[in-house]
Amino acid sequence: MAEDVAGKFLAAWEVFSRTCGQFIAPEPTYQAWFAHYLISQFGIDRVAREPMVKKQSFADSAWKSLVAGNHVRLDAVIMKRPGIHLPHYASRIDRSPDGTGLQRLHGMAVISELKVTATQGDGQDHTEVARDAYKLSMLLDELARKPEASVPLAYLCILDNHPTKKYRIESLNRHFDHVPHHPRLKIMLHDVQPMERRPTLPQPTDTIS
Repeated sequence: MAEDVAGKFLAAWEVFSRTCGQFIAPEPTYQAWFAHYLISQFGIDRVAREPMVKKQSFADSAWKSLVAGNHVRLDAVIMKRPGIHLPHYASRIDRSPDGTGLQRLHGMAVISELKVTATQGDGQDHTEVARDAYKLSMLLDELARKPEASVPLAYLCILDNHPTKKYRIESLNRHFDHVPHHPRLKIMLHDVQPMERRPTLPQPTDTIS
């Protein structure tokens, strides 16, 4: 029976969102929590964080032009088979044959990015979220150009748990009206509701002079 990769990823996302949406923490902590739930579904030997890909030689596209820098990292990836082998693309131990690290993405079942609104005091920047969507779109596009293309599932996950500010997905969609994301990319928004279930802030107390 074929593995239900999408179902397992969505199950991990749902449990993570419902469990961790009530907390305020640094972004790396949320990343660790999300990886924990992915490991619970796929096993520790299939989950990795922040593999690096060099994009300099990629074909020109609207997506590439909107992704800054020469390198990109992915928040969380799921390998198709057990066994993590993701050295830096220029590592002397095992240099990537294509010189970019892109070839190693063919061994992945899922590539993903995570945004958590509670990590941003003034609310989540829609441009930053769109940039992650364009990063994933660029990688999907480049992978699909290869004749041996094996294109992973791609998810942009947004946990909306800011204590006071609700994330406006319509503002993000205005970016996509201008430059649409790749059609294979799925954007998932978990809106922690009611607001009382979101992280609570300490109430100011009177000081005694």
